[in-house]
Amino acid sequence: MQLGKTQTLKISDKNYSGWILKDESGEKAFLPKVFTSDEKEIDDDVEVFVYQDDGKLKATTEIPLAEVGEYAVMSCVQSLPSGAFMDWGIIKDLFIPYKQQKSKIIEGKRYLVYLYVDEALDLITGTTKFKRNPQYQDLPLQKGEKVDLIMMNESELGWNVVINKKYIGLIYASDVFKKLYPLSEEGGYIKDIREDGKIDVSLQPEGFENIDEFKQKILDKLDENYGLLYLSDKSSPEEIKAELQMSKKNFKKALGGLYKDKIVDISDDKIKLV
Repeated sequence: MQLGKTQTLKISDKNYSGWILKDESGEKAFLPKVFTSDEKEIDDDVEVFVYQDDGKLKATTEIPLAEVGEYAVMSCVQSLPSGAFMDWGIIKDLFIPYKQQKSKIIEGKRYLVYLYVDEALDLITGTTKFKRNPQYQDLPLQKGEKVDLIMMNESELGWNVVINKKYIGLIYASDVFKKLYPLSEEGGYIKDIREDGKIDVSLQPEGFENIDEFKQKILDKLDENYGLLYLSDKSSPEEIKAELQMSKKNFKKALGGLYKDKIVDISDDKIKLV
């Protein structure tokens, strides 16, 4: 049985309060009646998330905000001297012991939480303490791959981010072209996986193969401004960043493509739709 993971189990038995599910080794978990359906029979498969409650293995068909080994933004539903209970999207709240809190968790506020199994207690546990910019090996990520990001915090180098709920990376300040906020979600791209196992991320794709995205962004802005935009290839990086949230390098590539396609005219101080 994979504790803290979504998995497929077989229905072993049924009773008035729910179903008994089992894995291939015969280990069992209980699925409460509220999550069952009349369509399933004994030996049918059912996909569930397995957790613990009062020392017993239980299952739910609910989808948690995060599984063991993942990060998620969660709200605190109750804060006690011993720890905090977080809403993680299923019927049972997640407990974060006081010693696993980077700072005291306050009821009603949102926090970035990492899930792990406490080996001493064999319990699914949360923590707000995690290593910054860790080193990874054998990452299932590729340079240029589009990824989901959770913004962690801003540092001298840029923004620390969570990638696909599992990995911590960095967006350098030079690659930030829009206002960012802690705990917000953004789309991003793998910029580089370094030899030391650290991950660099960008908010924008790189290379001519992705230039259509930037061209469309310029066209959308032109449409908003009645076909006129007071930018050109002579504009400063700061002006381009403020208006279009992209780098001057990508702006010039996209603008050149639009001009070549005879979609825009370029003057010293403005762009016009043809």
